[in-house]
Amino acid sequence: MPEEKQTKADVSREKVMAAGARIFRERGYAGTTMRLVADEAGLKAGSLYYHFHSKDELVAAVLETGVRSVWTRVSHAIAALPPSSSYVDRLQAAVHSHFSAVVDYEDYSLASRRVFGQVPADVRRRYAKQRNEYGQLWFELLNAAREAGEIRADIDIKLTYWFIIGALNSSAEWYHPGENSLDDIADQFLKLIIGGLESAPIKARMVAKRQAK
Repeated sequence: MPEEKQTKADVSREKVMAAGARIFRERGYAGTTMRLVADEAGLKAGSLYYHFHSKDELVAAVLETGVRSVWTRVSHAIAALPPSSSYVDRLQAAVHSHFSAVVDYEDYSLASRRVFGQVPADVRRRYAKQRNEYGQLWFELLNAAREAGEIRADIDIKLTYWFIIGALNSSAEWYHPGENSLDDIADQFLKLIIGGLESAPIKARMVAKRQAK
């Protein structure tokens, strides 16, 4: 049946991308070949070309998947909050969900960090465009929080964004399951980031709210 074939094709494509992410992570762009990816995926080399015509197509898909996976999780986490949620609440949800996505898609995250400066210029431009579009979500959220008086008025939004994203993305390099839970680490990160961003009035109300519980 056509539907069954499509499902099998989708699964096979995801298998190739997952294998590609692992090899790009370990060997970089120049050190990765389609044959190595095929071996990692347990497929014949020719089978890869059914899904990707070249290494550039494959690395572009790996980079796109890494961004999209994080973007989707963050967007869903924010959308799931009650409409009355503060902007600080939304920032907390964004931080927590971005962190968990980076860890869950570790191979994609680390592959992106390793090969970004190595891939051809056209692939790099496409990835940078997608990354910037995701970043717009953060810029709008941080700007809205500042305009609402929930975070400090004296912060540079662009620098704040890069500080947060840089720290969150680096977690794939040092996080080790079993040492600390994702929730514990995210909470510690939130204390450092949100605690430093919050305006004094908002912080005082949040402290009073926690103490009242």
